[in-house]
Amino acid sequence: MRRLATALLSLAILATTASVRAETEEGDEAATAPTIISRDVCILGGGSSGTYAAVRLKDQGKTVVVVEPKSQLGGHAETWYLDHDDGGGGGGGYIDYGVEGVFNNHLSRSYLQRLGVQHKALLPAATRTDYVDFKTGLKTDHFEPTFLELLPAIMLYRLRVGRFDFLRRGLFSDLPDPVPEELLQTFGEFIEKYKFPQYLLDLVFTFASAVGNLFETPLLYVLQDFGIPHVEALLSGYITPVKGMYEVYRRAGEVLGKENILFHSKASRVTRNEEEGVTTIVVVDEDGKPVTVRAKQLLVTFPLTPDNTAPLPLTDSERALFRKWRWNGYYAAVINNTGIQDGLDVANEDPSKTWGFPLPPFQWRLQWMGVPGHHISKLVADRDFTPEQARALMVEDIRRMAPIYALPQPEVVAFADHSPSVLTVSNDDIRAGFYRDLYALQGRGGIFYTGASMCSDYSSLLWAYTDDVIGMMGGNGTV
Repeated sequence: MRRLATALLSLAILATTASVRAETEEGDEAATAPTIISRDVCILGGGSSGTYAAVRLKDQGKTVVVVEPKSQLGGHAETWYLDHDDGGGGGGGYIDYGVEGVFNNHLSRSYLQRLGVQHKALLPAATRTDYVDFKTGLKTDHFEPTFLELLPAIMLYRLRVGRFDFLRRGLFSDLPDPVPEELLQTFGEFIEKYKFPQYLLDLVFTFASAVGNLFETPLLYVLQDFGIPHVEALLSGYITPVKGMYEVYRRAGEVLGKENILFHSKASRVTRNEEEGVTTIVVVDEDGKPVTVRAKQLLVTFPLTPDNTAPLPLTDSERALFRKWRWNGYYAAVINNTGIQDGLDVANEDPSKTWGFPLPPFQWRLQWMGVPGHHISKLVADRDFTPEQARALMVEDIRRMAPIYALPQPEVVAFADHSPSVLTVSNDDIRAGFYRDLYALQGRGGIFYTGASMCSDYSSLLWAYTDDVIGMMGGNGTV
């Protein structure tokens, strides 16, 4: 690992919230002077990885500040509370329409316990599933196996992917060099070789639908969504907070303290200097004011796209690396007035396609989460698909189902844009050592990286890798 930079990181932040505020009483000129605060670590991004890192570092005696563009922590953990209580109680019910649960392992349980978050088993709310061609609104014929029928196929799949044990932690850093060519073949070639049954592929699609065109995606990326750790987690069960996934982040915010979180904030400029440190300007909105944060280290947790990383002090070779990324659009919503009965999921099946799986843009399924009159949708699209197009497609698909469901008048009552999703690179870039070069960036100039660009995008795996990164930063990377 590269030697940690000894210089300070200096981060300038423009904020409108009361999280960090200038304490001045000497007229207008003094009131507009930039505020300066000092922290050991500045974390860019308050999603799953960034929030976890902040809590862990704080518990180790480090001072931190989290810079988050949204109005709350949690990233893809979207919870819609019927009484709009945001998880603090009140008993009005809730719907998780982003992340629904985490692995039932020691790390997850310990983290929830640290935050004082009670959990329960995550179980399907719906008791049956209709399969519908969302392009026509008509039902399709589909075999739905029992769990006992599905289990042998799951075990066969686990056996076939078992030789890729180096992906057990969900990390690309563990790939051998050279990368096995079988991992660069399409998932379609993989299933043709082993003749998996249709109902096993339905299960894979449940976990890996975000890749888009499942059968043309390299096996490597499918296994990062449904590989060894995901199969084992499925067999041991998932857990979920009793009050919804956002409860994790509400409690984490309380642990961190509002003075250590800058909402509606993002970096606009970062300068790196080995002797004097790094300066970052973080812009909130038009009414914000500059706040300078001096920190010893910077932890970047957001997707490492060219736009997101533009403010960072990167070399030409580093920028060239991030320009290689490709990604999908991904949207989630809560919808009511669908006409679909409570207790029923509606899965999207395209009988005109091989194996029946739709191609982007598509809704994976309309999923009942246990709250009467509401279903959730998760929509996968190409990167240029807009949120407005996603909302429209969600509603149009449901309206086409009028022949089979009673008078649908769908309304999107909660909506989230989780783009960019599933960052990938070409097979040629993988062969040329893209991931070797990516992980070699850790610690360069006191800047570290975690999040879904570096690891399988499942909270429990992200938290485990974030512990690794905290260890690289000189902290204790264990729970």
